[in-house]
Amino acid sequence: MKHDTSMNMANFNAKSITPSGFFGNSEKNIVEVENFLTQEEIDILVDFSKKNSSFDVNKTEYNENGTLIYDDNVWVNRVATTETLSKTGPEILVLIENIIKRFQLIIEDFFEVKVIPTGPALVRWPVGARQEPHADKELHEGPDAGTANAFPWYDLGTVFYLNDDYEGGELYFPQHGIEFKPKPGAGYFFPGDMNYIHGVRPIISGCRYTSPVFWTISKLPEKWTGPKEIKNV
Repeated sequence: MKHDTSMNMANFNAKSITPSGFFGNSEKNIVEVENFLTQEEIDILVDFSKKNSSFDVNKTEYNENGTLIYDDNVWVNRVATTETLSKTGPEILVLIENIIKRFQLIIEDFFEVKVIPTGPALVRWPVGARQEPHADKELHEGPDAGTANAFPWYDLGTVFYLNDDYEGGELYFPQHGIEFKPKPGAGYFFPGDMNYIHGVRPIISGCRYTSPVFWTISKLPEKWTGPKEIKNV
C-alpha cells in the first residue's frame, strides 16, 4: 500500500481541488502556533516515541516518466501512522486525533477553507536523518516540476514538534530565507505547493520527534483574502 500518513481509506488518494500557488508565496503563510500542545501531551508522545519499535512498511515510487516521487528508503524504521499505531498505541491515536481536531479550527480560519486531515503520525529523526528541500504535494524541479508527487492531496502541511534535546534538525525554507529550530509543543503550518519548498537539516546528535498531519482542502474560498495574523489560542 502506498505510504500515507493516515492509512485511512476514506481519504486515501483524495483528489485536490486546490490549484498550485492558490495562496500566493508570502512568508506570512509560514505560521508558528507556540505552546499548542500541553506539557502532558508532549510527555506522553515523547515517551511513546522513544519506546516504539513498530513502524510502517512502504514502497518507493516512480511516476510514468521514471521520476522518483517517493523514496521510502529514507523513512525505514522512522514513521508510524494510523495502521501501525492502532496496534501498538491505540491511546496515542486518540490523543493525536484530539490534537488534530483542535488545530483544524486554526487551519480553517486562517486559510478560509474546509479541510480533511490525513490522520495521526509520529516520526523519529535519528542522527544523520535529514530531508532535502521539497514541496509536500508536487515535484519542484526538473522536467516534472509542478506535477504531482506521491501525495497530491497534501494541500496544507502541519508539523507538531515534541522535543528540542537534539542538535541540528533546523527547518528551513530556501525561497524565503527562513531557517529556525522549531519549539517543543508548537505547531507549524504552510501550503504544500512549490511556493513553500522546505527541508530539514541533518540531525547531529540526539533524536528529533515530530507529529505531522496534512490537510486536503474540501472547500476553497471564492477569493483568498489572506494571509492574516494568527489569532491567539
